Amino acid sequence: MDGYHSGIVDRFPLCMALLDRDLVIRAWNGCMEELLSRPAARAVGRPLNRLPEFKGLPVRMAIRRLLEGEEAVHLTPRGGGDGRGPLAAGLSLAPLRDPGGVISSFLMTVSRPPARRDRRLPTSFTKAEVTRWQVGRVGRNREARRLALLGAVSELTREPWAEPGPMLQAVLDVLATEVTEEGIAILGVSPGGADMTLLASRGLSAEAAARLPVAATAGPVGRLLREGLPMFLASAQPADLFPPAETALASRRLVAVPVMSQEHALIAALCCLGCRIGPPFTDADRAFFAALGSLVGQGLERQPLVASLSKGVFDTVQALADAIEAKDPYTRGHVQRVTQYALALGEEMSLSPREIRTLQFGAMLHDIGKIGIRSEVLTKPGALSEVERAHIRSHPTVGEQIIAEVDFLQEVRPLIRHHQERYDGSGYPDGLRGEAIPLLARIIAVADVFDALTTDRPYRRALPAPRAFSLLEEEAGRAFDPRVVEALCRMLR
Repeated sequence: MDGYHSGIVDRFPLCMALLDRDLVIRAWNGCMEELLSRPAARAVGRPLNRLPEFKGLPVRMAIRRLLEGEEAVHLTPRGGGDGRGPLAAGLSLAPLRDPGGVISSFLMTVSRPPARRDRRLPTSFTKAEVTRWQVGRVGRNREARRLALLGAVSELTREPWAEPGPMLQAVLDVLATEVTEEGIAILGVSPGGADMTLLASRGLSAEAAARLPVAATAGPVGRLLREGLPMFLASAQPADLFPPAETALASRRLVAVPVMSQEHALIAALCCLGCRIGPPFTDADRAFFAALGSLVGQGLERQPLVASLSKGVFDTVQALADAIEAKDPYTRGHVQRVTQYALALGEEMSLSPREIRTLQFGAMLHDIGKIGIRSEVLTKPGALSEVERAHIRSHPTVGEQIIAEVDFLQEVRPLIRHHQERYDGSGYPDGLRGEAIPLLARIIAVADVFDALTTDRPYRRALPAPRAFSLLEEEAGRAFDPRVVEALCRMLR
């Protein structure tokens, strides 16, 4: 577990802890220290259920829900509890994932109880008390929803992006599910705060988005941001927060949160503008937006490093792909074409950015096992013997073995192993059937065969594209996933 997620906990103004998959506490922030009167030194490194404050709570049940796909869960006393102790308002958990998409840890927040409540802390929960706790779905609790959203933003800021703009736009798209203000924008800030530029926006007209950076720089919003201070406004009348020439940006609700670097320099600002009248902002709202600002800051600082590492990974995969084609001169250009077809199919089928990237690497490396196939078999112009055919059919398992110890290619292994499976279960190496074959492997299979049909091979001439489409459609449901075949034909015809 790297220091990134621990840094999230340390910088968030929420009562928050970070747990690993074994529920061992890896980070415990100052707010938790204050609420539970337990210093981080007496919490970090210990299993959560060993702390008397949490002993007996159904946390493992909640974790199972998260591992099964729940966005976040909230634990709360049935009937609202009796109001005793700092856990009386409940606690929420949400998963965090590593760069490969696997759940690596869990964020936990403890809801602060109302000030009027008795904050005496029981040393542990009796069996009767435990039965009064329930695990609720994310939709029942706004804090749990927000925690899940923070987890989603955390994942986005860890992804490799060619430039920060698309990352920030993806962040705003996620925020739109929770932020009630109509317009959201992230502004870049020049050193010293003299100028602001629009990095990403959602819900603003083109005119308003173009005006916002200049208006924010010149008005009171910019002055507060340059001092590192947030602004939260909820007013019955549109507020005059921008210079008179920018009155089109007047709003009844406004959030402006500074985005700071690790060195506490202002590097950007998160702004939300709304025209509707709404309730005053609460401490929880302020904490949530401060947390978002912290995540965006970490994401902006990480992107140059992540992009550099991503380029190194891509160059390594490209070198491996080149080695495949050097082995078989008759298929030169095949890997590149299959990759292009597969990526186009991924876009056509609305795959996520993470899936697209995995698909790209899988397509580039799908035949890497042919490095282990004898050249005279690969380039033989006539029919293969049974022994030669078995040798060729070993390339998916050989390919998987080649990359088995490469950490950043673990998500690609199933694609390499299963790209020769058939939809009816008659493929190899494992005879998987239908949906049991990974979707990305099914996409590569169709792209692979389409390119094979439409290019010259030692044993036959290329087929025209219409004939290739017909053959694929004939085999849909037998060799290939019908949805993938339909998408390819729709895309290329």
